[in-house]
Amino acid sequence: VAVAGLLTVLVSFLDVRNIILGKSHYVLYGLVAAMQPRMLVTFDEELRPLPVSVRVGQAVDVVGQAGKPKTITGFQTHTTPVLLAHGERAELATEEHIPVTPILEGFVILRKNPNYDV
Repeated sequence: VAVAGLLTVLVSFLDVRNIILGKSHYVLYGLVAAMQPRMLVTFDEELRPLPVSVRVGQAVDVVGQAGKPKTITGFQTHTTPVLLAHGERAELATEEHIPVTPILEGFVILRKNPNYDV
C-alpha cells in the first residue's frame, strides 16, 4: 500500500502543471499511505494500555540457528510505548507477560504469564 501511494504521487508529477498545480492537487494525499510510523504499544487483555519494559536494538537474522538465540543486539531498555527506527526490533525484557502475537510491532496484546515467579 505504501509503494502504491508513492508511485501514484510520482506518476502525477509527470504533469505537474495540470495535475498537482491544477484541480487534482488532492493526489498528494496518496503520500499518507506511506507515512505510518513503526511503533510498539502494548495492551492487556481488556485493551487497557500496559507499560512494560522492552529491549530495543538492531535486528539480527536468526533463521536456521539452533536453540533460542537472541534476536537483537546492542539493545537499550525502554518502557512502552516506543518508536522503532529502521532495522530495529523489540523484545520483552522480562518473562512476566506473554505476547499473543509472535511479532512485537504495532499494537500488541499481552497476557500474564502463569509460570512467572516474582
